[in-house]
Parts: sequence; C-alpha cells; structure tokens
Amino acid sequence: MPAIFDDGMVLQRDTPIAVFGTISATATNNESRIMIRLIDGRGRQAAEATATADQTTGQWLAYLPALPASGPYELHVEAGNDRLRFTDVYVGVVWLAGGQSNMEVELRNSDNAEQALAQCADPLLRFYNVPKTGVVDEMAENASAWQNSSPQASGVMSAVAYYFARRLRAKLGAGIAVGMVDCYIGGTSITCWMSRATLEGCAAGRGYLDRYDQAVAGKTMDELHTAADAWQHAFDAWNASIAAARQADPGITWDTLNEQYGACPWPPPVTPFSQWHTCGAFEAMIMRVTPYTLEGVLWYQGEEDEPYCESYRELLGLMIAEWRTLWHRADLPFLLVQLPQWIDRKVDESTGDPMLWPTIRAAQWDAAHGIDGVHAVCLMDCGEYDNIHPTDKRTPGERLADCALRYVYGHAEMPVEGPELLDAQVIDGTHMRLRFAHAHGLRFDGTDPSSRHNADLRSRENTSTTVRNAGKSGFEIADADGRFRGVAAEIIGTDTGQNHADPTIGTVMLTVPEKIQPVTVRYAWRSWGPAPLFNADALPAVPFTHHLA
Repeated sequence: MPAIFDDGMVLQRDTPIAVFGTISATATNNESRIMIRLIDGRGRQAAEATATADQTTGQWLAYLPALPASGPYELHVEAGNDRLRFTDVYVGVVWLAGGQSNMEVELRNSDNAEQALAQCADPLLRFYNVPKTGVVDEMAENASAWQNSSPQASGVMSAVAYYFARRLRAKLGAGIAVGMVDCYIGGTSITCWMSRATLEGCAAGRGYLDRYDQAVAGKTMDELHTAADAWQHAFDAWNASIAAARQADPGITWDTLNEQYGACPWPPPVTPFSQWHTCGAFEAMIMRVTPYTLEGVLWYQGEEDEPYCESYRELLGLMIAEWRTLWHRADLPFLLVQLPQWIDRKVDESTGDPMLWPTIRAAQWDAAHGIDGVHAVCLMDCGEYDNIHPTDKRTPGERLADCALRYVYGHAEMPVEGPELLDAQVIDGTHMRLRFAHAHGLRFDGTDPSSRHNADLRSRENTSTTVRNAGKSGFEIADADGRFRGVAAEIIGTDTGQNHADPTIGTVMLTVPEKIQPVTVRYAWRSWGPAPLFNADALPAVPFTHHLA
C-alpha cells in the first residue's frame, strides 16, 4: 500500500474512505481478493470493505463506509496469506497543504517558533510529509511516517499547515483529529504539479513543456548530473553561510547577507531528475497519495510563475480540475492563498516594479470567484520588503482555517471577507465615489506591511483613520493616456439605502486631479506598496483594477 497508509494516520470522516494499493503480478485469484477491516479498541469490527485487484495492473481500490470522527482503530488489510496491520488510526478531517516555498517554510523557521513548538503537543493534530522529489523515491517513502504534533516532531511541519490545523482543532471539537498531508516543494511552478497530458492540452502548458524539453535537449545524463551536482554544491554552501551568519547575528539584514555572500544561486539547472522539472512533483508526489480521502486542499503557490503570469489563471483552473478528477470529487474544496506583498530591492531600485505579482493575485482571486468550491484569503497586509519568504505564517494559516470554518464547516459567524469593490462612479468633475462590500467599520491603518510593524510610524500614519493623501492611499486613477496617478482618499461612512444605512457597505471618496477624466481606477495594484484599507475585523481590502463604464 502507498506509504501514506501507516500507523497513526488520520482518515476522513463523514464520507466513504478510499483504501488502495497493488498486489504482485503473480498473485493467485484468491490473493487478488482484498479484505479491509477497521477494528475498534474493543476488538469489534467498525467497518469493512472488499476489493478485487485488476488482473493486468495489480491495482485495487475499495471504500470503507462513511464514519463519524472517532478512534483509535486498527486498520487490517488482507489478501490471501498476506496481512497488513496499522495501529492508532483515527477518523477525523484530512487536508492537503500544497504549493511552493511559502507553504514549505517550516514551523521552526517561522515567527515565534520557540514558543509555538513549546506549546504544540497535541496527539490529535497529526501530519504526514510527502517526500519532496521529482522522481519516485521508494526509499524516502519507506522512511516517511505520520507524526503527532510535538516539540520534537513539529519543527519540520509546514508552519502554515500547523497554524491551520491548530485552529481547526480548537474550533471543531476536542475529540476530532486533524491530519495534514504536507505536499510541497519550494521553487516549483504550478506546472510541476500537473500532468503532461493536461499541459499538452493548452497553449500555456505547451509553452512550459517546450521550454523544459529545449533545456534538456542534446545533453547526456552525465552532463546533466555534473551540472546538477555543481549547482547543489554552490547552493548548499550559500545556505550554510547564510545560516551561520544568521545564527551569529539574528538581526542581520538581507542586504548585508547579499553583500557578503551574493545572491542565492537560483534557479537550478533543468534536469529530468530534479525536484523542479515540469510534471515531476505531480508524478512523484501527487500520484503517490491520490486518491487518499481528503476534506480539501490548501494551495499557496504562484511566485515561481511570475514570468508567465498571464497564463496563471488558466493553469490554476486546469490544475484544480485535474486534482478533483484524481480524487474522484468534483467539489473538492480548494482554499487559495493570494500572494502577499513583496518586491526585490534591486529590481525596485533599478527597473522598478514589473507589476507581475498583481496579475498573479488577480488570477487567484478570479479563480476563487469563478470556480465553485474555491475560496481565497487576502494577505495584502502581509509580506516583507526584499524577502520573498515572510516569516509570519500564523496569519495565512489562521485565515485559511477561518475560511475553512466558514465555507466548509458552516460557521457562518466566522469573519473571512475584507472590503471588496462593488462599484465606482465619477460624481462630479473632482470626485469619484467607490462603494465596498464587507466594509463594516471601514478604516485606514498604516500604509504598507512594513509601516504596520513599526509602532511609531504606524501611530503617526493613523493620526487619521479616515483620510490618506495621494501616494499613501493605495488608490490610483488613469485617464485615456493610461498613466496612473496616486490620488487622495477619504472614507465618508456607510451606504445609505432606502431610508436606512447598510453597515456592511462603505464608501470611499477619491479626489480627481484637475483636467483628468478617469477611465480606470485601481487599488493596491503593486507588488509592494500602500494598502491601508481595512474593515472592523482587521481584514484587508482586496486589490483591484476597475474600468469605468
């Protein structure tokens, strides 16, 4: 059976539970019949299922009947005289945490790691790390295991996944186990997590495949291994130097580190055996755990696809559809992390903002609004200037959990939505009125993520929570020439409908410069920049570009 079936595993509640594996090609007819039984602590059978293996492939799949959250159990699987026995099995909720490096950042490397690890012991919060690889690695799979959250084990867990799971444990009920399947690789494109067949079916996917095929064309395996080994040596040496410098001086800046040790040697050479090759993680990771029954998927990815951001929306939709097919569930929930704020200092100070991350963010938000069962959390108040790996992972983890509690578990009271544009209208030659939904307690707070973490600067900026000057409001307008100009903004209160005010709709008035006839208005449409608009739940406004009618 796949390595994800192991002692201590969590199975998904309230839905048929997929149990699957393979038998030897030499198995007899008797050995081709598989019996699966779930045994409770008193030795009683709680559930059973049977399967017959495919005579050609040896593969088999069975479904145990749906069970409520419960445990511990033993899972017994028998075929002929062969038996597998798994202990300490719980039925609870299971989520897959996928993506690239910001999902991969481990709890031990996140903010307040020492305190979090000291308090993380929880036998019903469990995680399984899928081995990170671009080719199937059975040795690594055999060494993998489900682990209970503990100070000794959880340091290597995804920090985002940990904070997500911790919040679910607190809200769903003390007896409900939460299992996280950690399945990510830093630096991966979304196309690493898709099949070649799916990529060949669209122009954007074929572009990724062509670039990969061209990169390895004409090179021998010896040449590819030599290049990969040389890069790995340089990469390991750079990481060791950075780690030593940060241990010696925890407050050292990335500017100083880059001056002393140079930029991170990235990207790695393209090879068919690396973690980062197109379709690699799909074949060596996703296909090794599907269709292990899930409650849903967390997805934090997009940074690596910045150069081809215009195709990200199409690829994201195709990936979600493909995964839903693999898991035999057309409505499998996907909770997306909209990219936070970030820009590389050298780029910012030389060529300026390439404005590619806003396009990725828009694609993520559009997927959440355009695909049933897909939701996104906004992180425009998060991120670090010149550090693509912000260490605050509690905020995205808990916002994802609140999103799950609201949309998957029916906690209607859970606040998850920040202010979102309803409409925009030029009301005279000098003002534009914007109306926002989810805008109860609408206010300005700070300017960008850096200012919100500087108490003195934040206090000065918040002298007024209803007015922001041009350049600090986050709002920009353009006329027919297409050139955007920062404008001042003032919050003027809630919307007045028919004889009453709707407290969930807020209004912002923009000052239009003289001789400008607005065609487009946008907010927080930068990789890094002002994004000060929040509601009373401290949730940030969603970035947008809006073309006036």
